[in-house]
Amino acid sequence: MSRTDTISAFVELGRKLQGALDDGSIDAVIDTASHHNPWHTRDNIEYALGRAVHHLEQPNLEQWLAPYPMLDELRAPKTIAVVMGSEIPLAGWSDFVSVLASGNRILIKLADGDDVLIPHLAKMLITVAPEFEDYVAFAEGRMHQFDAIIASGSGSANRYFERYFAGYPNIIRQPKYSLAVLDGNESQRQLSALADDIFIYMGLGGHSVSKLLVPEGYDFEPLIKAAKRYHYLMDNNHYKSNLDYHKALLMLNAVPFVDGDFWVLKADEPIPSPVSVTNYGTYGSLDEVREYIAANATVIDSVVSDMELPDAVRIGKANKTELWDYPQGINTMDFLVNF
Repeated sequence: MSRTDTISAFVELGRKLQGALDDGSIDAVIDTASHHNPWHTRDNIEYALGRAVHHLEQPNLEQWLAPYPMLDELRAPKTIAVVMGSEIPLAGWSDFVSVLASGNRILIKLADGDDVLIPHLAKMLITVAPEFEDYVAFAEGRMHQFDAIIASGSGSANRYFERYFAGYPNIIRQPKYSLAVLDGNESQRQLSALADDIFIYMGLGGHSVSKLLVPEGYDFEPLIKAAKRYHYLMDNNHYKSNLDYHKALLMLNAVPFVDGDFWVLKADEPIPSPVSVTNYGTYGSLDEVREYIAANATVIDSVVSDMELPDAVRIGKANKTELWDYPQGINTMDFLVNF
């Protein structure tokens, strides 16, 4: 398919998906997906689907694909195997769209925790553009007969991927995490946006902020106040169980923490933190911040800040990625058109 035809098909998919969200015809699918994975709440699924609709708007698709005029040239499609994650709803969406937009076939290995939404969107796409029927397949067991692979997983799974798929062109994504850097002068609007960066998807996913770097003597109360609208997360038993466990553990071990009522902030070195916990560290100068970021570059997905830091994502944008904001900064389209 030409780039123009692909864009037209995706635009129509976006319209159809928005219509399904508006009229409720996708509600049963959302309920099933949430039932399969209680971490994938209706709010989080609807948010992920809304981001997909945004991606499928024609200006966004055209901007994304503008650097790839070669997509207008007919060429034999290759088969790209994609091992999808499940940390957030539609975790494999970027790869799904990228592989098909590159003119290749996709062979999907779904994760147990996110095995409803992508198949449904694939059916919707084939409904609006039947030519994609031969371009989408799902693997039930071991994957066979593919030309390249993209895989996302845990550290132990990735070690297996690296060994097993070493003979194929590949992108093997290691787990990464995001941190926010504050200067202490953020407004309530900025802090409210930071709460989105922390709590959308309950903090799961590499884009969600799991650690804060704050000035020495930082007052957390304004941030806690700005985050109160996420108190409803306590209605989710899995989230509440995590909070109860980690609070009890901290108190049992006499570890100081800041109590945010429905979450805790803990002074700790690692960037990743458990659900319901946000780690934090302090700094005395921007040089210390830059040194910390450089020392942890291999595990940082993104740095969220309104300060003047290289490649920083603005506060409130962590989970509002565009099609060209590829997972972990690895340009998937470049890989797909050049391997």
